[in-house]
Amino acid sequence: MSVFGKAVKYLNEGNVHVVICILNTDYVIRLIKEDGKTVKDMEIIRNSVSFVNLVMIPLLFGYYQYKEEIIKLSSEDILRLSESLFNVRPKHRRVKSTFSQIAIKAPNLTIISYNSENYCLEIKPKEGFLASNFNKYSKCYYCLKQVLKLQENEVENISGYCPLDLFSGERKRMRKAILNLIKNPQNNLKLFKDGNIVYNETSNVNNFEMLLRNIAPYNSLNVFLDLIIKILLSDGISDIVIKESSEEIDINHNTEKCNNDRHKLPANCFLNQLLTLQKLSENIDLDSATKNDDFQYVFKLLNDMRELNINLINMDDRKKFLETMDPLYLAMISAVAKDCSIMICMSPQTHDLYPSITINNKSLSYKISVTDLEPKSIKSLTKRKTTEKKLIELYEKK
Repeated sequence: MSVFGKAVKYLNEGNVHVVICILNTDYVIRLIKEDGKTVKDMEIIRNSVSFVNLVMIPLLFGYYQYKEEIIKLSSEDILRLSESLFNVRPKHRRVKSTFSQIAIKAPNLTIISYNSENYCLEIKPKEGFLASNFNKYSKCYYCLKQVLKLQENEVENISGYCPLDLFSGERKRMRKAILNLIKNPQNNLKLFKDGNIVYNETSNVNNFEMLLRNIAPYNSLNVFLDLIIKILLSDGISDIVIKESSEEIDINHNTEKCNNDRHKLPANCFLNQLLTLQKLSENIDLDSATKNDDFQYVFKLLNDMRELNINLINMDDRKKFLETMDPLYLAMISAVAKDCSIMICMSPQTHDLYPSITINNKSLSYKISVTDLEPKSIKSLTKRKTTEKKLIELYEKK
């Protein structure tokens, strides 16, 4: 397979995009699934890319960490890709096999550099706080939904992972969260080596630690967990030194209730930034908001930012945005933040553009990024309310 004369490789896909890697480069192309409909409205795609570039990335990082751009592929490229990708895609995804000529070019977030050794852990953390609707049950949205997924045969086993543990800021609970994700990844954890998935929900859980032993920078699961947790608790731009690796700790199974103790996240750390965005939907009346046109809010949000001359890399502008913008905008930003994926990359080679993390006198370059930041449909708010009702009914029947 090739695009623009360069060899490409299938990476992954979701409901909307198929992601292909352009070999010997640091970027990927996200092909847009047409699903029987021609993508004609360039404004919708342009607004989606602007939403990622101008809203989500600066809100999460405080700077323009990277930018996506729109490209156009030839009809010959699209036909060739559709045919070549068919056999490497999951069978349940092949129902959408037609792609738009309009595509999105973005950095390859699974690597630091294509000409170095790269390891990347992808975590889809989900909602890291106990939503007010579930306070009386002391169970978070993710843990309640696991029960529903089991009942509807979407999963074979309930995960022991609880997002509240990951967002707690406490090393022991964060360790427990990541170990439970490793034990039962579902669609919430993947490990990549040089852009290739080497561990996911289809893998044998017993292979994970063995896999790490063969990766020189980590040597052990214990060291790997130390590195991941320190990066999650960092600001993402500073060098980190771990003076000594942690002692291994026995992890208790999840209790009947989610641990909603006050989190201890550093104010400037990445996880705290993400949690802040996730909480934007709390205490917002969304009954009237869900009557709005599907993605029209994206155009309105971007237009309001232009009229008010808001640049979200400016701290004062970020504060003004969060305090004055339409609650619907905040609710949609929150919805994206609850469903994004964290990409934690490390490379044993030194890269001047990236900070380092040192443990046991070994230094690695690291990068923390986020993917799946595209705007969601307003219908997702209605779906959330419907699901919440089902979860509460199911829990009260126990």
